[in-house]
Amino acid sequence: MRRGRARLGRRVLRWTTGVAMLTLLSCGGSAPPSPYPPEIVEAFVTACRTNAEESVCRCAIDHIQRKFSLDEYLAFENRITHRDVPKELVDATAECRGR
Repeated sequence: MRRGRARLGRRVLRWTTGVAMLTLLSCGGSAPPSPYPPEIVEAFVTACRTNAEESVCRCAIDHIQRKFSLDEYLAFENRITHRDVPKELVDATAECRGR
């Protein structure tokens, strides 16, 4: 009896995992592997919205989180404070505008 329940439990887990993956993929992909803290994401979106729609900004930060570690992103922010806008950030935003 226990084996039957264990097998059923594994089937339910596989099915649930599959449904979750399909849901994520249908929404444009999965979450970044190591997302930035929410306050950093929101600060980016707020600053970005001065030049683009919110959906473009959220798309851009999603791409940035996938490509760059938090330390790399913070280095980009430091460059911005010195009026040097990193091409990587511009490219991520431009890529999202084209969608």
